Amino acid sequence: MKKTYAIAAALALLASCRSVTYEDVNPTIQPNQNLLPVLDVRPDQSSIRAVYNKKKDDRIADALSIFNKEVRENIIEQTGDKKGIITMRINYGNTTHNKFYQATPALIYIPTILGVPFDSAEQTLDIEVLIQNTHKDVIKRYTSNSSDTVYAALYWGYDNKDIDRKVAAENLKKALENIRHQINNDAPEIRSKLK
Repeated sequence: MKKTYAIAAALALLASCRSVTYEDVNPTIQPNQNLLPVLDVRPDQSSIRAVYNKKKDDRIADALSIFNKEVRENIIEQTGDKKGIITMRINYGNTTHNKFYQATPALIYIPTILGVPFDSAEQTLDIEVLIQNTHKDVIKRYTSNSSDTVYAALYWGYDNKDIDRKVAAENLKKALENIRHQINNDAPEIRSKLK
């Protein structure tokens, strides 16, 4: 009897999923070699809310935070006069779930206890970043697509309620990193047009 309790306790301790952490919703700080002058950071909140269509969705706050930090830490200088505006718009976002099996009978939980994923979230994201001068003339337009999958599983995967948030944050970070590298290559041209 004691062995049964010990095994049940061990399984209960091991049967946990990962949660979304600070690192998951924050971009890596790797500033461009060619920073742009200070720009007013303006994410298009209506496009973000349209993609993540719940009023109180953590993904909205994550998207705003990731864009602000990516721009302020990696793309623009920290001091000086504002020379223009940088805006991010999410043109398209679609998340699909692939439930691997429905956990109704008791025996179906065995694969879950062994770490087999029970759900996944796959997201495709298309974003656009505009750089404008102070007169709101478009200097440069960048677009980037990203696609990723996150799994809900015991031990190594995320919790079922966190997979949407994790996949959204990862896709946005990937797309913005791609745009950051493009901006780095075009920085001298952009700087000359922002004067």
